[in-house]
Amino acid sequence: MKEQLTDKRKAILDTALTLFTERGFHGTPTSLIAQDAGVATGTLFHYFKTKEELIESLYLDIKKEAGTVLNDAGKSKGDWRKKLDNICMAYAEWGLKNAQKIHFMQQFCYSPFISKATHQEGVSNFLFLIDQITLGIKEGVIRDYPPEIILSIMSSGLMTTILAAAREKDPQKQHDILEQSIDLILYGVLQK
Repeated sequence: MKEQLTDKRKAILDTALTLFTERGFHGTPTSLIAQDAGVATGTLFHYFKTKEELIESLYLDIKKEAGTVLNDAGKSKGDWRKKLDNICMAYAEWGLKNAQKIHFMQQFCYSPFISKATHQEGVSNFLFLIDQITLGIKEGVIRDYPPEIILSIMSSGLMTTILAAAREKDPQKQHDILEQSIDLILYGVLQK
């Protein structure tokens, strides 16, 4: 029974992701989400009391998934350049496979539909990167700017890059866009 409940929640979140990125928040009534997910509207409200709670849950799930991918990539061996390259490429590859999730994060992470507390909770999945950047600054490998700014610039650049690569059909062109963009992003944050 618990597995069925989890499947319904996942169906609602997956459907909401698709509809929100296609139609926006205001253009997506909860009745349409429930209908397309194959559940009753009451079932949707059993899992999420409001549309805002649904958006916040979707946001947090995506942030947690992305944070796990980056954390795993951050455990790689190698010099700073290689480690940052691995983190960026892991995020880019995950994002390319999950372009709709990247689009959703861009669409909603600074919107009024995501509360400040939820935004901070989502960002908490990436605090290990702030620690890594701070260490890189202390070691003289990363430019001496506020770590939060460096992370924000890297994240924004990568999200834009992922969406640009996702528009390409040719896998080689996708790879080239990702590789060149990551090189450019890292050129901006690493010491010469």
